[in-house]
Amino acid sequence: MLSDMKSKRNRLYYALSVFTSVFLAVSILLFSGCKTPRPESTGTRYVVLSPEIAEIISVIEGTDNIVGITEECNFPDTYEGKVVVGKFGTLNKERIISLRPSIVFATSLEQQAIASELAKLGIKVITVYPKTIAEMLTGIQTVGTAIGKAERAAFVADSLRTELDNIRKKVALDYLPKVYLEIYREPLMSVSDKSFVGELIELAGGDNIFSDLERDYSRVKAEDIIRAKPDIMICYSRDSRENISKRMGWKDIPALKDNKIYFESDINPDWLLRAGPRCVLGAKRLQEIFYNGK
Repeated sequence: MLSDMKSKRNRLYYALSVFTSVFLAVSILLFSGCKTPRPESTGTRYVVLSPEIAEIISVIEGTDNIVGITEECNFPDTYEGKVVVGKFGTLNKERIISLRPSIVFATSLEQQAIASELAKLGIKVITVYPKTIAEMLTGIQTVGTAIGKAERAAFVADSLRTELDNIRKKVALDYLPKVYLEIYREPLMSVSDKSFVGELIELAGGDNIFSDLERDYSRVKAEDIIRAKPDIMICYSRDSRENISKRMGWKDIPALKDNKIYFESDINPDWLLRAGPRCVLGAKRLQEIFYNGK
């Protein structure tokens, strides 16, 4: 009798253990099937080397498959926690390759060499380097097509074009304040009308004092700034108002005399220096500064 009871108990334990194992296995399969696919499972993996392109991909709702970024890709916050493959001009090629990207989005300038190297390895590289507003709008559609978001990209580009046109229509042609934008202090560097920033200044109703330079972003001479007598100065060179007022020959510049010097705290440099969707915010803020002086 005792042996029969032990035998039945053993069979019961065995049956329960088999049931538990099957239940757990099925549960795991069902749970796995309900999870949202990650970039690793879909095979679509993007590495973004340009903060402008990172902002474009964000606004057209395509960030899910981004697996790598540069340090400068700091907007929006959704990029926090992504693998960093270096700085804009100092990239880690091995780290980029290790992420097995299906597309690497790059820009021009310092990234041309590494883009060429990656392409030779069979990695698809798409370069987007907008130098004008029109090229920025085209770039949005180029990126959108590449990541399967063509319709959303077209909508965003059309919306930005409309907003920028509305800003342009508000320009008071009888008052175009002369504007000097300083990127660096030593050496002094500014922007030409042909640059993306220069175009934004003109669109918002300002008169950039450097209509033509050797390059879009170029060294300039202090005497040329003094001679131009800008009404407004936008300073991104991290210099102070006090130091600027002490520069030799600058005290009679209208922007200094009228206290119309604006810094990073007054207008976010990323709104102007990045050729991306937030340029609309930059143009609006410039127009406020030009006409309201606030």
